Amino acid sequence: MKWIAWALLMLNLAVAGFFIGRSHWPQAQSDQNAPMNVDRLSLRTQSASAPAQMPAPRVAAPEAVCVEWRGLNPDEFAQVREQLKTMVGERAMSFAEVPLNTRHWVIFPPLPSAQSAADKLGELAAAGVGDAFVVKDGAWSNAISLGLYADDEAARRRVREVEDKGVLGTRVEPLPRQGTDFYFVIRSEDTDTLKSLGGINQAYPNSHQSRVACRS
Repeated sequence: MKWIAWALLMLNLAVAGFFIGRSHWPQAQSDQNAPMNVDRLSLRTQSASAPAQMPAPRVAAPEAVCVEWRGLNPDEFAQVREQLKTMVGERAMSFAEVPLNTRHWVIFPPLPSAQSAADKLGELAAAGVGDAFVVKDGAWSNAISLGLYADDEAARRRVREVEDKGVLGTRVEPLPRQGTDFYFVIRSEDTDTLKSLGGINQAYPNSHQSRVACRS
């Protein structure tokens, strides 16, 4: 019976030693580091899949260049007009015909109908604005004419006079004088286009071209 008692004692000691020693065993490497590795992997994956986007560099718009072409007689002017029309259809450019001599027209812009123009004329008269009439035909039909002036300053004085009487909305339009000559202003952002005008100019030796500031 003693040997049974000794056997049970040794068995109890072994079981106690097993549980006491287990608390000091190192934990598995994968259990300790799995959460941290997962976080790191997630951050790296997000960083690789979503790179920082740099703003696109701004590209400056090309600057417009303008050229005046003066000194063409009426026949030459008509010929050059057709040549410029052809160039406009082929290149990025535009042109305008500018009178050498102008008058300055003070007007109230065209109204929807002759009746509304007549009503507006009555309002102007009631406000004390005289020397006005309704334009009957042409591109300015149903506008109110407030006078033609030799220079821009005189026209601006008329505008201020009308505004002082409470009438707003008038404007100054340049009108070519009867019989005046014209010249061209050609505009383009492509300098090569404007350089090509020099070749055309050789056919008109009495005319001249010059670079000018573009009007807005």
